[in-house]
Amino acid sequence: MVYVLEMSTDADIRQTQLDAAWGNAVTRYSWAQVSHGGLNIPAGSTIIVVAHGNDTEIGNAAPGTVDINESVFLATVHACMAANAVPARVYLSTCGTGLAIFTARVRIVATQNQVWHGVQLLGHHDAVAGPVPPSTALAWTQIF
Repeated sequence: MVYVLEMSTDADIRQTQLDAAWGNAVTRYSWAQVSHGGLNIPAGSTIIVVAHGNDTEIGNAAPGTVDINESVFLATVHACMAANAVPARVYLSTCGTGLAIFTARVRIVATQNQVWHGVQLLGHHDAVAGPVPPSTALAWTQIF
């Protein structure tokens, strides 16, 4: 199952769609839902995060409303999972540059906290001009 987590309240991010190749089995949560956690996303799920971003944080385009660093990102996604569950893959799709750096920072924090062992982290950034590319697109960079 694919879960979309909006980590922004900006209208352009909330309207971002997925490429049709992702299929119909998609559950989407707004920032109001994601920020409270407790979504009980099952182990082995695919998570797609949509937000604005740069090399140090994701969230809203303008600072001061939703500003998520790598530690908060990890804790937020973890809080959305079912008890003791980890996702199989996390795709971070943002409007902004430096996402590979941010994704690498998430990987470092996950390694330090000894969580998400084996979870694939992939990053993609592009202007909000179309749907989130399919998982097979070359636009994704896997962060080891």
